Amino acid sequence: MVKPDTWNPTQYERFEKERSRPFYDLANLVRRQEDLRVLDLGCGSGKLTQYLHHKLVARETVGLDASENMLYKARQLEGNGLRFEFGQIEDDPVPGKFDLVFSNAALQWVNGHEALFEKLRAKLLPNGQLAVQVPAMDSEPVHIISVETAQEFSKELGGYVRRLEVLKPEDYARLLYKLGFVEQEVKLQIYGHLLPSPEAVIEWYRGTLLTTYEQRLDVETYERFVSRYREKLMKYLDDERPFFFPYKRILIWGRLRDSHD
Repeated sequence: MVKPDTWNPTQYERFEKERSRPFYDLANLVRRQEDLRVLDLGCGSGKLTQYLHHKLVARETVGLDASENMLYKARQLEGNGLRFEFGQIEDDPVPGKFDLVFSNAALQWVNGHEALFEKLRAKLLPNGQLAVQVPAMDSEPVHIISVETAQEFSKELGGYVRRLEVLKPEDYARLLYKLGFVEQEVKLQIYGHLLPSPEAVIEWYRGTLLTTYEQRLDVETYERFVSRYREKLMKYLDDERPFFFPYKRILIWGRLRDSHD
């Protein structure tokens, strides 16, 4: 049985400083325009969405998330053109078109990025901007071992394995060109995070990737899952305190042609 919502804002925000760095870098790629209508996909607890709304002096900003736990916090920030909606990104639940579609560390949870980016392009007005950041850690031990651990718990998980689908940076660049973005910037950025210990990496992923397994396991089995994940992962991480954790992310920005171009 899948639990309804295992996203925990407190657990997620344990590494708020580290997680917010790529958000600010992505926001800085966006060009200011008057009276922007903004859609933020995967808005989480809403604090960074509120920052984006104020930074861009947007007319309206809609934050979308599939976690009611996160939205409970986000909705406390509503007002002055800022609001939050519940829904799945792939279902396109927010009507209308936007000047900016923004998404920080959320689209990796959605499969089929070529089709997804076509949907996002269709949400944009002429001269509209797309700004996306996705982690690129699927080939790193932290992700590979999560798949291996899931396979060990195949019976308890009913065969479920969470694989993140992220393209190569050059493939995102080709995709933006194909979709008619006349300007673009795509780059792979490595963020160096200084964590207290290698064990802190486990806590990092308990707030994100491992939540999908927490949904599908009872409390005792989930703790055994995490324990096994920790045991396997520690063989690959240096036993250093503090622990340097390099984290790869892809930052993607594009602008469509203006209707007068």
